[in-house]
Amino acid sequence: MNRQCGFTLVETLIASSVLGIMVVSLCSAYTFGFRVIRVSQENQRADQIMLQKLELLRVYGWSRTCSNGFVPATFTDSFSPGSSRPGVTYSGTILVTNAPISASYSNQLRLVTVTLNWSSSGRPCSQNMSTLVAQYGIQTYKN
Repeated sequence: MNRQCGFTLVETLIASSVLGIMVVSLCSAYTFGFRVIRVSQENQRADQIMLQKLELLRVYGWSRTCSNGFVPATFTDSFSPGSSRPGVTYSGTILVTNAPISASYSNQLRLVTVTLNWSSSGRPCSQNMSTLVAQYGIQTYKN
């Protein structure tokens, strides 16, 4: 008695279908993971650009911060400046206004808001960061 064992056509088709679904799921997971990483990198670069612009105000001093035209109202920056492929281009604005407070020293404060806009995979993105700048702030601090 010679018994032959093997897989039937139905079993082979089911196994192939399961394998196909697993491969498609794995590829989708990698694509999603890389997309999340890219968006996270773009957000982090946006934070770096905004922080750089706000920190620059610390060295300008009060008279330059308050004078019209010294702080640029608009600017552009890229994801990787100096590279042959700069990547995402960020366009930003810097707005210097009076501080939204009613205290007696309100004329010695300015509210600085940096706003960035960019496009990530065709989807518009935006972030902003604000800080208060004082006339007798950190640049004139004495021990």
